[in-house]
Amino acid sequence: MKTILITGAGSGIGAATAQLLAKQKNTRLLLVGRNINKLNHVLDRLDNKESHLVAELDISQINKLESFLSGDEANLKEHPLVSVFANAGIGGSNVYHKSNIPKDRWNEIIDVNLSGTYYTCITSIPWLNEAKQKGYETRHIIVTSSILSRFGVPTQPAYVASKTGLLGLVRSMAIQYARDGILINAINPGWVNTEMARNRIQEMAEEEGGTYASMLEAQKQYVPTGKFSEPEEIAALVQFLFSNAQTSMTGQAIDINGGAWMS
Repeated sequence: MKTILITGAGSGIGAATAQLLAKQKNTRLLLVGRNINKLNHVLDRLDNKESHLVAELDISQINKLESFLSGDEANLKEHPLVSVFANAGIGGSNVYHKSNIPKDRWNEIIDVNLSGTYYTCITSIPWLNEAKQKGYETRHIIVTSSILSRFGVPTQPAYVASKTGLLGLVRSMAIQYARDGILINAINPGWVNTEMARNRIQEMAEEEGGTYASMLEAQKQYVPTGKFSEPEEIAALVQFLFSNAQTSMTGQAIDINGGAWMS
């Protein structure tokens, strides 16, 4: 049975991807996140839930990632790691001015979004290489970046910097591991109908002194399709990239955003 690792699996895109991939035969999932209750809720809804494993981990702590992947529960020697969805991330403004003392979140956001994704990749690489010895010629890493890797927005320098940095990370690692048969790509979602997006819209409304409804409508106007993507749409793209239907795409950033950014 092959193994797929999903970080940020407790909600949104990660949870939707887990639900889709769990339907595949001969597949077990390692679901990682920072909230064990949310992870267990996702697990309860999966097909063959007894085959999958959840773990409460902060991906910015590399030692804990290494220990988890090499541990008996993950059991990657028996069930080879063939694909990694490095999806975990946090959002929000970099600096809050809701009081006289602003709170700068630069380190927090960079540590999780950029460093944590890097740690996820490099701790997975040895296990992906080991899977090749067991007959899995092509293996995959997909990183969740963002439409905001394409342009800047006010109040979010840390988030934009972290997501832009991920594209450089993907390109560099894709070149390094292409001959090993590891394909590494990024996806750039725009607005997706998730809890994280709703929280950000509420935050933006408060920053501008407006309402959630008015801010939601304003953001939809930036999207040519007039709607947010659904998490299941992003999950379907991940499933395709993991499927080995193609074995030539690597080092790419795939935009999926309702036309809000066209390159």
